[in-house]
Amino acid sequence: MTYCIVYLSASRTLMEDGELQSVLAQSRRNNAAADITGVLLYCNGSVIQVLEGEQEAVTALFEKIKFDYRHSQVIVLYKGNVDSRSFDKWAMGYITMEDRNMEELKDQLSFIENPYDSSTRENKILSLVKTFFKNNYRN
Repeated sequence: MTYCIVYLSASRTLMEDGELQSVLAQSRRNNAAADITGVLLYCNGSVIQVLEGEQEAVTALFEKIKFDYRHSQVIVLYKGNVDSRSFDKWAMGYITMEDRNMEELKDQLSFIENPYDSSTRENKILSLVKTFFKNNYRN
């Protein structure tokens, strides 16, 4: 069984694209080594992140994230087992919504093209990510 944590946080400062790219590169390396997959959406200082993998690895990573100086107001939306990974192809998928640089995730997150389309089946994890996207995508 796969373990998953979905959380919201606020960055202490607005992050520049170069800093976000650096965090992403490091996350992809570390997550691949720990067999953790997921996605991170960033918009104007707000973050939603999905972490998936073995419970011990995901929990250890989340403990580091909670105490990372770049985060504040970390709120867990979901923590528990899921039937399967929602983002099994990504060590860390990523969107900076201000840049509208979403090509990488369009296949996995079909709601990017039309956030109000309800015709696609979603699991609870994708529903949380979709809600975050719908509340921020016009920014």
